[in-house]
Amino acid sequence: MYSQSQEDMDYARSIQSMMAPTREQLDSRFPECMVYDRPMDKLSGDFLWVADREHEAYLAVCDCTGHGMSAALMTVLAREKLWQAMNKASGPAHLLTRLDEKFRAAMMNGDTHRMRAIGMGLDLTVLAYSHKQRQVRFAGAKRPLWLVRDGKLLEFKGTSRSIGGAYWRQQPFVETTLQVRPGDSVFMFSDGVPDQFGGPKDQKLKLKGLRTLVLTLATMPPEDQHEFIQTWLQSWQGASPSTDDQLMISFRIPAFEG
Repeated sequence: MYSQSQEDMDYARSIQSMMAPTREQLDSRFPECMVYDRPMDKLSGDFLWVADREHEAYLAVCDCTGHGMSAALMTVLAREKLWQAMNKASGPAHLLTRLDEKFRAAMMNGDTHRMRAIGMGLDLTVLAYSHKQRQVRFAGAKRPLWLVRDGKLLEFKGTSRSIGGAYWRQQPFVETTLQVRPGDSVFMFSDGVPDQFGGPKDQKLKLKGLRTLVLTLATMPPEDQHEFIQTWLQSWQGASPSTDDQLMISFRIPAFEG
């Protein structure tokens, strides 16, 4: 029989799932889409966010400070501020700027000293995808975007600052525009994936190991990618404990779109 705390955690996880984009919402905007979502505990501080603006579909992979209950509560605030920031945002970089402003304003209503001491904030990758123009606009807060084209991995780094966090930086968020081609695979992920310990020497996977995994995933159809990455990462982790929430999403640019 479940304890009350277990029931509460299961209920909270169900609420998190209700707030996430549906499979239909993802597939209609991002073709051949794959989502790998593995929380460290029942609750996760990582989440996906989807929105539409004129002829573009927005997608964000977000990683809130911490994990478990506190990070899960942070996702509620982060979602709210994302929707507020989306209003009148002119693109991904402007969205991050507005999000940072609104997030810091919200922090002022709480225990500011404590929240800054723990670095309360979030890192994220956000893109705007235009189907008709075959164009991706990207901006990141300490998170990159990867694109696999013809067997080669192209990395586009985000700006080296978080949303919120312990320190205020005037460094502006930079936006990158990519002209994508049929067959290109786009990958976005939280740092819990490369930071996971495992392997024969119980070391972090790191970006080098993740690049090898992503290049393999890019050769597979999306229905095979999820099972492969789940099996591969669990094998890599082995007996090592989970160190963070893990979230990855990929989609492929199709040959023809309406």
